[in-house]
Amino acid sequence: MTQKQMRCGTETKLFTRRRFLMKDMRLWGAILGLAIASWLLYPSVFAKRPPAVENDDVIVIHYVCRESGKVFELPLAGECCEHPKTGRQTLVPAVYDARQKKWRPGPPLAEMRQMGLLSSVPRD
Repeated sequence: MTQKQMRCGTETKLFTRRRFLMKDMRLWGAILGLAIASWLLYPSVFAKRPPAVENDDVIVIHYVCRESGKVFELPLAGECCEHPKTGRQTLVPAVYDARQKKWRPGPPLAEMRQMGLLSSVPRD
């Protein structure tokens, strides 16, 4: 064998090895790319969903008793609610009267919504 033939044979082996390593690097690069893409997409696809209604989102309003005039802060339950102690339907939604500095029976809930008086209040 001549020097030239040996050199060509060695170059061919090196070229084949480099080509194999290049394919191998492409494979590992593709696997790494898929791993990074799945790591980035996983939180958005399988995100934890909040419960349908959280306790912080419950609308809490003031109710005033038509008989005694006492004020209660309760979750929104409707136009007329039952009194916690007596059990009778005497509680109605209330609005604060700044002139008299006290709570008084308010308008119907539909009107209170239109006026923007109903909003969620954080519960402690």
